[in-house]
Order: sequence, then C-alpha cells, then structure tokens
Amino acid sequence: MTPTPSPERAEPTEVARIQATLRECQQALARAREQYEERAEAAATAVRLDHALTELTRHLHERLVAAERVPAGPRGWLKRRMFPHVPTPAEEADLAVLHGTPLLDGPWYLRRYPEVAATGLTPALHYLRHGAAADLDPGPDFSTLAYRRRHPVVAHTGVNPLLHHLRVTAGADAGR
Repeated sequence: MTPTPSPERAEPTEVARIQATLRECQQALARAREQYEERAEAAATAVRLDHALTELTRHLHERLVAAERVPAGPRGWLKRRMFPHVPTPAEEADLAVLHGTPLLDGPWYLRRYPEVAATGLTPALHYLRHGAAADLDPGPDFSTLAYRRRHPVVAHTGVNPLLHHLRVTAGADAGR
C-alpha cells in the first residue's frame, strides 16, 4: 500500500488535476441548479395556469347554466325553437337531477372535454344528450363505462348511467 502524499508534497500535476476536477464539479453543480430553477419556475407557472383554467371553467359553467334556464310560456317555446342549446321540457326534469348531484362536476367536465364548450351546451345537457352515449365521465367520481359494465341492463336499454345510478340510489334510500 502506497502512502497518500500530503498536500505539501503533492505533485504540481496532481494538484492541477484535482483543481480541474473541482472546476468541472462546480460547473456541473451550477448547471444542475439552473435546471432546477427552470423546472421550479415551470412548475409554478403550471400551477398558476391550472388555477386560472379552473376558475375559467367554473365561470363558463355558471354562465352556461344561467343561459340554460328557459322561461315558461311563449317566450320559452320561442327560445327552445331558436336555440338548440336550450333544454326541452322532457330534459328539464333530468337536468334538475343532474344539477343536484356532486357526481356531475361541470368545471371538471369542461376541463376534461374542452370541445364541449364549443357546443354551447352546459356540461349537464351535453352529458345528457351526448356524453353518456360516448362513455364520457360526468366527473372524477363516476365512471360511465364502469357503471355500464356493472349494470348490463343499462347498457342494453340505453338509459343514462348516471341518472340510473341516482334514481336507483334514491329509490333504495327511500325504501329504508
């Protein structure tokens, strides 16, 4: 075993090699810090953008729901004829059920399926007319496809899975 030379006795080339290695390590550390700061800034921007998107979709959902309301009588009839995004009287009862459940999360639905906003339909009306048939989920806590798989009668009859779930659950609760 060869003894390690003391710093005073180290060869000048050995000292230069160690100093060069130290400089390389310092440069690598500086690059790593730069990358970390860039990624931290990007993550903070992503969080801000996600928050802004959440607020935008919440606001859009509120505006769409407000526009969905239809007055009774001739004005309501005229509005339904002129605007296809207005629910029919037959859809209004189902919409009342859908609006009353936390399983349909309008802002989440708009973020998950951004093409829905272009239709002018509320998330509830879109899910009622198109989303359930396309196996879209109405919120993060309900899977349309999984519900159809667990309840084959729903899949064969074309009944809206979320409405079926809510009505079966309400019926079971009423029977207790």
